[in-house]
Amino acid sequence: MIAPKKFKRLCVACGTVDPRINKEHFWPEWLIARTGTYRTSVRFTDTKRINPRALVVPLCVRCNTDFGRELEAPVSRIFSDLETGRGLADVEAELLIRWLWKFEGLAWSFAHPYNRYTQRYTLRERVLQPIDEIRPNLTLAISLAETISPRFRDAPMGLDSWNEANAIFVAGVFSRVALMVLESQFATEVPRQFSTYRLADRNAPDRNTKLFYPQTGFPDCTQAVRVTRDIALYLSHAHDLEARNRVG
Repeated sequence: MIAPKKFKRLCVACGTVDPRINKEHFWPEWLIARTGTYRTSVRFTDTKRINPRALVVPLCVRCNTDFGRELEAPVSRIFSDLETGRGLADVEAELLIRWLWKFEGLAWSFAHPYNRYTQRYTLRERVLQPIDEIRPNLTLAISLAETISPRFRDAPMGLDSWNEANAIFVAGVFSRVALMVLESQFATEVPRQFSTYRLADRNAPDRNTKLFYPQTGFPDCTQAVRVTRDIALYLSHAHDLEARNRVG
C-alpha cells in the first residue's frame, strides 16, 4: 500500500502530526503467523492482492502500542478460544467488533484520504473506547470452518466488505473463523451457517462469562470464504443504503 501524501507525517488513527510516524502492518503479525500467509498474497481490494507483510499503515507510536495491547493481544487469545470451542463472553464479543472496525476504518481512510472518518470520533477513539449508544443495535455473526482446505498452503485472511457511507458492517474470514458485524435489523439475512449474538447491556453481571458458542457451519475454509463473500456484497450495499437514507 502506498500512503497518500497526507499520511507521511499524520497518524491515520488519531490524526496526530508527528515526524516519528511508523509504518506498521495493516494485518497484525500474530494473524499472519496464524494463517501462514508470510509468502503469499491476500486480497486487499476487489482487483488487488498484496503480500500482507508489505501492507503497512502510518501510525504514531502511541496508537500502535495501544492497538497492540488493547486489541491485538486479547483478540489473539479470543481466536484461540473460538477455534478450540471454548466460546465467547460478551466483553470478548465487543472486542471482536472493535477489532473489525479497526480494519474497516484503516481501509476506508486510505480509500478516502481527504475525508473525515466520522464527525464524532477519530478511528482511535472508536476502536479503543467502549461502544456507545449503538450497542443494542449491533449483531455479531460467527461461524467456524471444520478444516483449512488442503488445496492451499495457507489459511484465509481478508475483508469481504467495502463501505462507502456506513462504518458498521464488516465481514471477513480469518483462519477458521468467519466474522461479520452488522446492524441487527439485517440479522435475518445472515446465512444459516452463522451463529448470531447481540451485545448484552453494559451493566449485565455476567459479561465476563462465556455464554456464546458459535457453530461449526462450514466443512472447510473455502466454503466459508465463498458464503461470507457472497452475503457481504449484499449487506455492504444494504448498510450503505440505510446510512444514506438516515442522512437524507
